[in-house]
Amino acid sequence: MNVSDATTRQPSGTEYTVYADLRWPAQTGIGNVMTACLQRAPRSVRVERLGVDGKIGSPLSPLSISAALAGKDRPGAFWSPGFVPPAWGRHPSVVTVHDLTHLHFYSKLHRAYYDLLFRGMYRRCTAIVCVSEYTRSEFLTWSGIESDRVHVVLNGVDPAYALNDETLDIDYPYVLYPGNRRGYKNIDRLLAAYAQSTLPGKGIHLLLTGNPDSKLAALAEKQGVGNLVRFAGEVPDGHMPRLYRGALFVAFVSLYEGFGLPIVEAMASRVPVLTSSTSAMPEIAGRAALIVDPWNVSDIRTGMNRLAEAFTLRQELIEAGVERAARFSWDRAAADHWSVVEDVCLAA
Repeated sequence: MNVSDATTRQPSGTEYTVYADLRWPAQTGIGNVMTACLQRAPRSVRVERLGVDGKIGSPLSPLSISAALAGKDRPGAFWSPGFVPPAWGRHPSVVTVHDLTHLHFYSKLHRAYYDLLFRGMYRRCTAIVCVSEYTRSEFLTWSGIESDRVHVVLNGVDPAYALNDETLDIDYPYVLYPGNRRGYKNIDRLLAAYAQSTLPGKGIHLLLTGNPDSKLAALAEKQGVGNLVRFAGEVPDGHMPRLYRGALFVAFVSLYEGFGLPIVEAMASRVPVLTSSTSAMPEIAGRAALIVDPWNVSDIRTGMNRLAEAFTLRQELIEAGVERAARFSWDRAAADHWSVVEDVCLAA
């Protein structure tokens, strides 16, 4: 079954049970997928929270899932909105894989764990859902799973971004980086490019979500822009559309993404986007963003200057971005997810 099959087919109406690992925090990319799917679950599905012991990122998490499933006598399927498969079990399983960062940007031990253990557990899953064509292609190459068991379900974007016209009470112009600060997010190069750009001279700040970071603050001071790099703190989900809407543009030049949700959130907010030429980001952005080489500080700097100064380019990207963002619907994403899960359940 491909994505078009999932989006056009109506639920069968046959009731079925799904045992779901729902330990993901709401304010994460995986949490967004989990929440969107749960809110839009068809009436025919009975979702039962699987009581799994331990932290979701623990190496023992697959064992904990299997132990929890072993006590379930009612027929049904296991569903994880993020990464972690059961180690074994008699229930069919569907797991959503968002990216393969553990193979690229974590330790050799992480990679060995994925290669030696997770790969085999994924192969025992009934179906895998990937959030982009890029992720599916990479996953197929790495896992060796039959292609007809691996499906693409694109993420959506909350309608609140498109509907919002308000900004936060921030009294300076800013470029926004929305996201965490893991190494592959490329914050050091973004900061260096900002410091070398024309933006500081124009009084345009670089605003990062999250709490102040002493290492980044010191780096900003060293670059001569310590007074222009700001931290937004913990912004509630309900205020994020307003934070996006007030930005001159969004700078999301990560080295690697399995999807890149800030790209479409910015587009829906009618804000230009600067993003990367690597991994899934060109696929998600299409022609509606300014794309740069994230490894090249000079290229990032040039892109920032263009988005700060070229009015016509900004307007073209805003218009293209609104059209592009409309393609990413949580209603469609949830329907696609449940279509895959239902097929697995009814075939068992």
